[in-house]
Amino acid sequence: MVRSTFFSRFQEWLSEWDETKTRQSLIVVLAVLIGLLVGLIIYTGINYFFLGPLTDMRDKEQLVAIYKTMTLADFIPDVVAWVSGTLAGGYTAVRIAKLGQFPAWIVGVLLFAFYAVGMVGLPNPIWFVLLCPASVAACAYGAGWLGMYITVQREIKAQA
Repeated sequence: MVRSTFFSRFQEWLSEWDETKTRQSLIVVLAVLIGLLVGLIIYTGINYFFLGPLTDMRDKEQLVAIYKTMTLADFIPDVVAWVSGTLAGGYTAVRIAKLGQFPAWIVGVLLFAFYAVGMVGLPNPIWFVLLCPASVAACAYGAGWLGMYITVQREIKAQA
């Protein structure tokens, strides 16, 4: 019995390239980019709403001063922004691509990288730093599952 691995199947998939595969790859790339854009817009909108419109997000000293005076409840909008941005971005990517859950996972990884870069240099509590990857991973998985579930349900209804 020949055992196939991911790499052997990937090499086989690449060896027979045609226009359909190009179209699918471009759809996934565009879906991930649109999902990333949606997630970042939601994350930024929530952060601007809760931090206030007068906060200069580029001024590191001002942000450090704000973060040092924040209480436990003041960190909740950041967590809400992570969750809602990842859910919306991942869901959007899956609904556009219609090829599986992996576009949501890619959006989740890219959004986590953005969130982690935003946390660098700011005095965040350790629970906050540990909660970020866990919440983003759970939301990316949930967005992928929900997006595919709704996509499949709509296709079933369209065939009936």
